Amino acid sequence: MSTTIKFIRQLISILATQVDAPTIALRLFLLAAQIADECGFEDLTYDLYVQAFTVYEESISESRAQLQAVALIVGTLQGAKVFGSDNFDTLITKAALHGAKLLKKPHQSTAVSLASHMWWQETSTVDAEAEKPTPSDGTKEKEEDANSDNIKAVRGHTPSRD
Repeated sequence: MSTTIKFIRQLISILATQVDAPTIALRLFLLAAQIADECGFEDLTYDLYVQAFTVYEESISESRAQLQAVALIVGTLQGAKVFGSDNFDTLITKAALHGAKLLKKPHQSTAVSLASHMWWQETSTVDAEAEKPTPSDGTKEKEEDANSDNIKAVRGHTPSRD
């Protein structure tokens, strides 16, 4: 499978350089990166993203097309699962920097906003709840009662103590 993806990478490179179809090549590089990600090939996936950034840097010059390209790159990176933290941080930093270099301020703010969400990886609430220790001595109920009393006191109610 990796040999097939490498061959596809070569074909897309030819499309980008000799046929002069940068937007199609960018989309195909990102599609190939998604496929390589699904197959679990981290190095190949990283290389395909680097190729996509190269096409962006060298061939896409119009501001709106650059914004669309950054949005596409960020969108595909959002779904990437195969990367370690170093490679992922490198790619999202590169996406944010390209977004910050756009000519029009509204495009800059949109691109940086899209890229900024890449650093905000929130764990699911199920995982967070599973990691919390549950006290067996009833302290959780006491804490909830104290929090409830504090909220009522802030709202102007006086908590009743039983």
